[in-house]
Amino acid sequence: MPTEQMTIYVPPRVKKAIQQLAATKEQSMNTIVVQALELAIAEWTAQNSA
Repeated sequence: MPTEQMTIYVPPRVKKAIQQLAATKEQSMNTIVVQALELAIAEWTAQNSA
């Protein structure tokens, strides 16, 4: 899958939550963010295609 770099700015509590989740799952913060975005996009697409 091709990837592109993107910079996003998040509130400190969001960053902290992402860091904790990444540590728990032993994955990178980028991986957690991408997974979250993919889930959100899938949910949004399902809602808007109905």
